[in-house]
Amino acid sequence: MRTDAIERATALWTEGSRWDAVMQTLRAESYSKADCIRASVEVLRLPLADAKRLVHESQVWRDVRDADDEWHDALIAELRAESLADRR
Repeated sequence: MRTDAIERATALWTEGSRWDAVMQTLRAESYSKADCIRASVEVLRLPLADAKRLVHESQVWRDVRDADDEWHDALIAELRAESLADRR
């Protein structure tokens, strides 16, 4: 994770940009979704769960939302399957 994302986001936020514009700028500059989440925690002082939800549900990251949800669901299913197998 790039810590300069926090500095960049702070500068944009301080200049008066809306948060979705901050995230759009970060993404256009090749910062990751995780970088946007971390910046949301640090700059907006959000709890991690709220920052993750804010970024995940944003229009900026809408194009990867379905793939991220599918990956998450597959991971949870695999963990549950392993847990059931361990109980046997």
